[in-house]
Amino acid sequence: MKKINKVFLLAIFAFGILTLFRSPVSADGYTPYGPHIPEDTGLADAVLFNIVAVSAYVSGLGFIGVSKFLSNKIA
Repeated sequence: MKKINKVFLLAIFAFGILTLFRSPVSADGYTPYGPHIPEDTGLADAVLFNIVAVSAYVSGLGFIGVSKFLSNKIA
């Protein structure tokens, strides 16, 4: 038997075994844990973060442009 056939049969066999032994999971069952309450990270209103990120990106591009301009003037 060719090697690719063996790999294909092994994959089918593994898939069959995994589907045989799976059990249904219900999301509305009993759980000993309380409900998940997300913590406030302060980034829910991320307008300030976006402003800082865009200004840092633009200033970085400006620094790169100035350095290329000065390197062309020197050389």
